[in-house]
Amino acid sequence: MTEEVSPEKQRWNAYFWEPGGCLRNKLGIKNPFELPVAEYRLRAVRQGEIDRGEVDIPRTYDKAHLQAIHKHMFQDVYDWAGQFRDVDISKRGNPFVPAELLDKWTGKVAAKINDKDWSTMSREEFVEGMAEVYSYQNLTHPFREGNGASAKVFISHVSEMSPYRLDFDRVEKDEWNEASSASYPEDLEKSTDPDPSKMYAVFDKLTVERGSVLRPDSELAAALHLQNSTYAGVDVDGPNGDAGMGERPETYAVAQEADQDTERDD
Repeated sequence: MTEEVSPEKQRWNAYFWEPGGCLRNKLGIKNPFELPVAEYRLRAVRQGEIDRGEVDIPRTYDKAHLQAIHKHMFQDVYDWAGQFRDVDISKRGNPFVPAELLDKWTGKVAAKINDKDWSTMSREEFVEGMAEVYSYQNLTHPFREGNGASAKVFISHVSEMSPYRLDFDRVEKDEWNEASSASYPEDLEKSTDPDPSKMYAVFDKLTVERGSVLRPDSELAAALHLQNSTYAGVDVDGPNGDAGMGERPETYAVAQEADQDTERDD
């Protein structure tokens, strides 16, 4: 007798070539160790285009803005690039916003951006405001994959309205992950708000006065990351506790930005 598969499980499995295997991708890669390498290389090129202003992404700071970033960055890898997930995901026991609430939460993030005058902020105000925006955006985690990378670009766009910019190389990956995890509500079902204060120290380190330091060469930075980074592995829990693509060895040398993507630390 064939076991009946729930609609939620069907949606989860649809992201993979086979249940528990490698994410479906345009490259035809079915090895979960090879996919992140290829994904990073293609993503880095597309992110460079965004960083250099070669792509027209309207600064609307809303759902359309997020989707435009994600679609451009991952267009070469996933058919669903730019589309919000239709499954629930979590990381090491920390659930993200349920799929049916993503539009509401994205609107909440946009409101927290639009109710501030970023142009007149002191450094302290900027640090606290940026930590708040990121904490809510991170808890939302609207995409099936690539949330960390797209969130970094998104908050960098927010910082353009201020006298400051964000230098992500100033914070180590472990420190970022620890602060990000600490900002989560203890119980998402009981509390709908993260604790941005847990991210203040991190954003204090990231914050640089705009124009005080030359912007690093994004292509050179990408090359250095490819040479020196290690891939932390996949850890996304789906229906019934399925971990998706499974753990990868910490020593597996692949490209990785310090973007702390919490469903996959890429």
